[in-house]
Amino acid sequence: MDDIATRTTADTPTAAGPMRREFSMWSAAMLGFVFVSPIVAMYMVFGLGLAAAGPGFWWALVVVLIGQVLIGVTFGVLASRWPMAGGVYQWSRRLLGSAYGWFAGWAYMWTLLVTLTAVSYGGALFAAAAFDLDAENQKLMTFVGMVILAGAVLVNVLGRVAVRIVGFLCLVAEVTGSVGIAIWLLCFHKVNSVSSLGSAVSWPPDTALMATPFVLAVMFAGWSFLGFESASTLAEEVGQPKRDIPKAIVGSLIGVGLVVLFTCFAFLMAMPESAVNDADPVAATLTAYLPAPVFKAVMILFVIAYFATVVAISSAVSRIVWSYGRNGELPGSRHLSRLHPRINTPTTATVVTGAIGIALYLPFQSEQIYTLLVTFVTAGFFMSFGFPIVGLAISKLRGTWDPTEPTFLGRAGHVAGWLALVWVIVETVNVLWPRTGDPWVDWAPFIVTAALFVIGLVIRARLGLKETSQQTPEPANA
Repeated sequence: MDDIATRTTADTPTAAGPMRREFSMWSAAMLGFVFVSPIVAMYMVFGLGLAAAGPGFWWALVVVLIGQVLIGVTFGVLASRWPMAGGVYQWSRRLLGSAYGWFAGWAYMWTLLVTLTAVSYGGALFAAAAFDLDAENQKLMTFVGMVILAGAVLVNVLGRVAVRIVGFLCLVAEVTGSVGIAIWLLCFHKVNSVSSLGSAVSWPPDTALMATPFVLAVMFAGWSFLGFESASTLAEEVGQPKRDIPKAIVGSLIGVGLVVLFTCFAFLMAMPESAVNDADPVAATLTAYLPAPVFKAVMILFVIAYFATVVAISSAVSRIVWSYGRNGELPGSRHLSRLHPRINTPTTATVVTGAIGIALYLPFQSEQIYTLLVTFVTAGFFMSFGFPIVGLAISKLRGTWDPTEPTFLGRAGHVAGWLALVWVIVETVNVLWPRTGDPWVDWAPFIVTAALFVIGLVIRARLGLKETSQQTPEPANA
């Protein structure tokens, strides 16, 4: 990494020193687990999925988890060959060139930045329930969300030890707030039949395919298993990344997936009839069975889980930006590529991305902020995932991929790559399909994507970036 190739631009960064390898495989897996977070993964879309398809929404989670595991294995293949900070960005530029990789990382970077806003806003809603705040007061919820986001940035600025501590607290919150409550609900408050899970399998007459309950449920469930790839952003901070990062990616995803399926099943089995049509069926179910003090304690656990997820997102996006800065491919790269001299983390990139995440609250202010953020984030992730997966397929068809080099899971990993290609195309179309009738919600992802593409073209032109086969050498001890 010390001999990183630099570009001749007006903003050529100083050489970025190597990151210290102070994370283990378990630390990387914990980051992926915390990023996805069973609590965030289920509760952010539970009400939307339930409204769309009833209790059969659970099967949509199963379908999405299988598809995401295919993506996770494919990313494991790429990480076992190129274990570098930047993940999607670095893999894509090595598969189809620097320009392709730049736009892949650009899309992924902005997806993560919007996710910072979306998840911190979700945390604010649970904070309202925990501390008796007015959840209908949008300005107040925006302020609380900003505080959550700023706190997460501070944790990352404090260094890896602080991140690990928050990650551990999140695991405790997850076990208590997800698994513990799920077991309690199934043991003492099961009131519904397993047969109710078949509610979304039917195809109502005179209903278009993209409007059927199950297809809608799969669209919403797409949010539930995003962020597992964030483990790859720590590749240059793990001792044996070619071996450990693929395991961390897939392991964290499967772990979160099993917890989400179990917790969702428990809530569906215990949900009283009065909670089915509630705006927040999760809270309504817990309120029906829990004394007020215990309910508030559970809400605090949820806030901890949301906060830890924002910490993980901040950590991931700062590494992406740092990786760009190291290659001299963003304005201000000289500063973005710097590591803190004492804690050896990209603090400048962390603060900058946090500030952007806070600023993003402004353009997303609307009555439908929640649905809009979920839709945009889900679409952004799947489009970002598509870059390296499509790039890998094209590389294989061109014959530029070396099949003799050992990679994660061998032949099975490459079969998963082709299946992941089909899944990512199908789910991206599903997520982006205009079906709400509200132009602001239906077309916002397309408008924002087009705007970001134009901005990206302008930035590349200003920096004098051109397509090149020159690549950043892999870090030592990869």
